Amino acid sequence: MSLRRIVSLTLFLAIAMMLTSSIILYIVPHGRVAYWASWKLWGLSKTQWGNLHTNAGLLMLIAASFHVYYNWRPVTGYMKNKARDFKLFTPNFNAALAVTAVVATLTLLEVPPMAWVQDLGESIKDDGTETYGEPPYGHAEESGLRTFLRNVGLDPEVAKANLATVGIEVNDPDVVIADLARDNNLSPQELFKIMKGPEVQEATGSKAIPTTMPRGTGKLTLEAFCHEYNRDVAEAVTILETAGVKADPGHSLKDIAVANGMEVLGLLDLLREGYGGDQ
Repeated sequence: MSLRRIVSLTLFLAIAMMLTSSIILYIVPHGRVAYWASWKLWGLSKTQWGNLHTNAGLLMLIAASFHVYYNWRPVTGYMKNKARDFKLFTPNFNAALAVTAVVATLTLLEVPPMAWVQDLGESIKDDGTETYGEPPYGHAEESGLRTFLRNVGLDPEVAKANLATVGIEVNDPDVVIADLARDNNLSPQELFKIMKGPEVQEATGSKAIPTTMPRGTGKLTLEAFCHEYNRDVAEAVTILETAGVKADPGHSLKDIAVANGMEVLGLLDLLREGYGGDQ
């Protein structure tokens, strides 16, 4: 066996693993969605793909270091002028540096064409959100059961009774939602649907307004927010105006909050209270 060849082949495979995991992490849904729906690709979760990406990068770094060591003469040869004198800033090096600098600068300034790459990734992730659905609030799966039920406005006894109908017994009121779901071969999202029960979903026809603010809520217009939670827009405007808050259904929750000198979470509190505590 040749150590030089082993190094080169290891570097090649590490790059291939980095490339694959990079593409997967580029298209994976937003973390809050992926964890809530227990998203997987080829049997691996978002966390596992992230771990694979990190360690592939480490392997590539180590293999690249040995590769440079074994190929030091050709590398330094690239940085010599026609007189064979060492010169770091050769035309070839300058061109490579310029390309790298342009990509880095355009990325940091968030301008095309590099911004298009980020926009495409966000678009793909948003499609994942449409497919798998949003959690009731960010990283809800990490909450204890007691906290989770309070945040989503579910009666603990009703939730436990609904879980019991499918054979899920809850002995610890503070068990982490993700753990309870995993122990029963469910995603947190599926577990939540069972907790709500079919009768609750059909009877209310609306989603509970959370006590914490899900990521991206501030960007929603009041009209879009009402559509998301199956609420009447006119009623929402009335609730806010009664509380002294001027609200245009076409404006984002963030803009409405700023215009009225308050936080977005304050708007959610007003709406939740206006709807009778979201009972």
